[in-house]
Amino acid sequence: MARIYKLSRTGIRLIYKIRHHKGHGIHSPFVYNLVRKVIEEKTRYYAYNDIREYIIHDLDIHFKPNKINKLSFRLINHFNAKNILEIGSGKGINTLYLTASSPQIICHSIELDTRKYNNAKKIYSGGWERNITLHTNNIPFDSLTQKQDCIYINLKNYKSLINNDLDNISKLIHQKTFIIVEGIRTNKRCRTLWKRIAETESRTIVLDLFNIGIVFFDKKLYPWKYKISF
Repeated sequence: MARIYKLSRTGIRLIYKIRHHKGHGIHSPFVYNLVRKVIEEKTRYYAYNDIREYIIHDLDIHFKPNKINKLSFRLINHFNAKNILEIGSGKGINTLYLTASSPQIICHSIELDTRKYNNAKKIYSGGWERNITLHTNNIPFDSLTQKQDCIYINLKNYKSLINNDLDNISKLIHQKTFIIVEGIRTNKRCRTLWKRIAETESRTIVLDLFNIGIVFFDKKLYPWKYKISF
């Protein structure tokens, strides 16, 4: 009997890197520019140093930023997002990147884990001059009176997300909203939730960056799904 070989996780990642690398094969001008100017952008923004100085020197916390942190900043900066909902903030590091581009940003951040919540609270209150409201209960839909420009969902941190939450999240979306979902292939539960988010009725462009997904709702964009190197 012939043996059936399956690609390793590394092999799958390699295919993702080959596909649409540097925008090749992408016909949408919107997605092409996003790949070249945001997703694959290598510029060292001043904000990166500001965050590093704040965390290491002001808070005396040792950390190493990852590419997801930097992508978070670039997306918010590129689309000039001002109202942000972060679901599953973890220890609070990524929140700094989400809010670094402008002091006008209003961010609601939710973290259910007490230890991570306390760590995030310490980071936000240490002198980071941004309007961040940290919640330790479930998503406060009743207090979110405005549509959100960006909704960041970390499926690895926030493990209580249910279909009813997704229904309420869909009510916070406007045409220029984009949703970033981290951990879309962590496990079966995350894959199922990501599929539900990616199939939101009003969505147009869906970007699959292997373990990160981005969903857009701009009606001017032709609905399509892309797998992008990241």
